[in-house]
Amino acid sequence: MKVPKSTMIGAVLATTIKAVLVSTFVRVRQSAVETIVRTVAVVFVIVSKCRHYGYTQYQHGGRQERFS
Repeated sequence: MKVPKSTMIGAVLATTIKAVLVSTFVRVRQSAVETIVRTVAVVFVIVSKCRHYGYTQYQHGGRQERFS
């Protein structure tokens, strides 16, 4: 049983194009997700440091002082 070359080339070419398009789409989505995750991580670190700094000031009396 012989398969014509044009049929074989068409099938391989279609599969290759589909794989390239799908991998490109996946990479774009992965980049978007990585950007969001990095942003959230940076914000989390900044907020954690600010809270820690504020807590330290409060413990040492630098943040709120009562005048009675």
